[in-house]
Amino acid sequence: MRLSLTLVFAAVSAGGVFADSARPEILDRIRDYDMRHSDLLVKIVKDPETLRYAKVRALEKMSVIYQQSKAEGESVATRYLDGINVGLAHKSPDVREAACNAAIVFKDSVVAPQISVSVAKTLKEENSPMVIYACAHTIGVYTKAADLAVPALLAKIEKYLTDFQDSSEDEKALREVCHSLAIMKARKSFIPLLKILQSRYDEDVKGAAQEAIQSLRAN
Repeated sequence: MRLSLTLVFAAVSAGGVFADSARPEILDRIRDYDMRHSDLLVKIVKDPETLRYAKVRALEKMSVIYQQSKAEGESVATRYLDGINVGLAHKSPDVREAACNAAIVFKDSVVAPQISVSVAKTLKEENSPMVIYACAHTIGVYTKAADLAVPALLAKIEKYLTDFQDSSEDEKALREVCHSLAIMKARKSFIPLLKILQSRYDEDVKGAAQEAIQSLRAN
């Protein structure tokens, strides 16, 4: 009995950690999402009282609904833009990551110009490697927004060259930055990519940089 009380007290004392691990019933009750739930999903992301888990799930559902609804999805695209922007500004990296991932399906949407601005801004200011990876991956499909994407991607290369990081998560993020620069084919990225080849990063990172350089030469 004493052990049980101790465990309960520890869980309550953990506060947000204990609460944040709980599954939000409101999302679990809805099995088949469609555009009728758009307002609910955006509200979940915007409400400061909802759990991080709920926000991540809601952002995932937004992208699925939009993609599956095709042309009809444009009727809720502006609402989803609001939810994604709030997600990108959230204090928790997992929510920002989910918002970056959700944004990828809007590349041909009417809200694509606004989303590309938001994702590029987040990428430029981001320090979390998992969010850098997600935003670099997403911004890579916004080829019409190269004027926004390239400076944000180059800012990340400068960050990694200035402050060497040897974690696998950071190296994965840096590789994705190189891949997106290869897609953008911006000549101004040549020197920064060359500097990666001369850096202490591993061969996989240098290989991604080399591929990006080759794409510039082939352009």
